Amino acid sequence: MNKLPFDRVRWPLVALLASAAMLAAAFGIFEALMYLAPCQMCWWQRYAHFATCGVALVAIVCNWRGAGPQLMTGFSILLGMTFAVSFFLGGWHALFEWNLAPGPDTCVAAPGSEAITGNLSDILSRPIGVVSCKDAMWRLPNAPWGLSMAGYNAIISGVLMVLSFYSATQPPMRDTANEPVQP
Repeated sequence: MNKLPFDRVRWPLVALLASAAMLAAAFGIFEALMYLAPCQMCWWQRYAHFATCGVALVAIVCNWRGAGPQLMTGFSILLGMTFAVSFFLGGWHALFEWNLAPGPDTCVAAPGSEAITGNLSDILSRPIGVVSCKDAMWRLPNAPWGLSMAGYNAIISGVLMVLSFYSATQPPMRDTANEPVQP
């Protein structure tokens, strides 16, 4: 791990880009292109990534304004905690999909519910279809273990959590790209 270019100053940008990429994949690929609606637990995982983006943006601004090392360490730890929340939620959701953990009662589609189509008066007079958290909407084809989006979110968030805590322990790296070569 000594070769990783992550330190408490650079990590907020990496965390921002990672969470933004995960949100872009969720909204852009899975929703817009594949037409997969998120369930309630999927939204909870997204909220954790929204929080990560917010914390990372504040950390970047504070760094630009000359934040001290203790503050940047605190931001790396806080980013690690937001990734820990996403890791917990993604893992819980994946375990719920595999029937290995209980899930929330409000996250299962009611029998007889229908998808939302038609005019407003028809929509208001019938049950509305809710996406069930129990059924994985997508799994990577031919992948080992049959991980769903929630499972991959848990793995990625777990790695990002560990890297956040690692970056909190690293002193700022010295930028030598623009310095003259010493003879």
